[in-house]
Amino acid sequence: MGAMGTRDRAAQSARDGVRVLPLVGAPILPLPEHVRRAVAHAMVRPDPRDSRGLPELRAAIADELGREHGLRVDPDRRLLVTHGALHGLSLVLRTVLAAGDEVIVPTPTFFFDGAIREAGATPAYVPSRESDGWALDLDGMEAAVTPRSRAVLLCNPNNPTGQLPDAATIAAVVDIAARHGLLVISDDSWQHFTFDGRRYQPVEAFADRWPHIVTVMSLSKYYALASWRMGYVLAPPPVIDALEHRLQWEAVCCGAVPQSAAAATLTGPRDWLDDALSTYQAKRDLVCDGIAAAGLPAPVRPDAGAFLLLDCSRLGNTPADIDRALLRNGIAAVRGADMHAPDTHVRLTFGSDEQLLRELLRRLARTCQESEVARS
Repeated sequence: MGAMGTRDRAAQSARDGVRVLPLVGAPILPLPEHVRRAVAHAMVRPDPRDSRGLPELRAAIADELGREHGLRVDPDRRLLVTHGALHGLSLVLRTVLAAGDEVIVPTPTFFFDGAIREAGATPAYVPSRESDGWALDLDGMEAAVTPRSRAVLLCNPNNPTGQLPDAATIAAVVDIAARHGLLVISDDSWQHFTFDGRRYQPVEAFADRWPHIVTVMSLSKYYALASWRMGYVLAPPPVIDALEHRLQWEAVCCGAVPQSAAAATLTGPRDWLDDALSTYQAKRDLVCDGIAAAGLPAPVRPDAGAFLLLDCSRLGNTPADIDRALLRNGIAAVRGADMHAPDTHVRLTFGSDEQLLRELLRRLARTCQESEVARS
């Protein structure tokens, strides 16, 4: 996985004496008192086991989906709690796909390749263009359909571009799936991180047009539960039944303690989360404006998320050259090619505090200056 390669390269830089900036995406927050009380209670009560997830957590998820998006979800028949979104996605792909199937994947995108291939299927990538703001290429997606196509896999909002499809675009994707009998799978892990008044549009809202929709969700990002590895899958009842059967053989169920933390987070006060989230648009603007001032091309300003794709072609002729130039100044980034983006680009995250982001911009400016000297 590309992220692991980035960590390896960053670790080597640290061994070489370079201080690597600890850039993050999602907020890292201390758990508030009401969540800690729920955890303490869960640690001393009898261990409840439910392969679909604790009923109180599934009820809280269903309530949230109804309150935020107007979705009516039966928590007993349509939800399955997982060990994070990546686990949920792996379960889904290995359950609904068969050897030889193809999955249509708009790119750039998150690290879906391994999970698709683990299921015995093959990704069919459809590139989006930077000149179009990384918007989905709907004509290209439909042209990619073959007799072997089984599903469309979205990242909504997109990681790494921060592109947020609007309702018309999501509806068009669902219509493509309906015309060709495809399953729509959507990883919506960053749905709460939206900017400029834009709203996240769940694919599930179009289930009346085509019911074969699966949504994979993380509870790690907005809910600051990354260390607890919690997520869930929303899907039609037959898919949830099949996923539960597979999960029972793999893990029996998810742990009651992290599920209790998640339930308390969903049902309790949100001020500790909202305060952190409210800073992200300002962080995005700081970094986007600073990148141009540093001497690099201004990136497409993300609509959502905590990351952007940065054109670093001025820093080197190859991904390895760009890597070395950035790491010499302690900047660890994911190579664009690892996310099926142009190999001149890297993904940067901007979830860190403002002081750290200003240091990032200073180091980017220094990296540009060094590259200019090297070329002269």
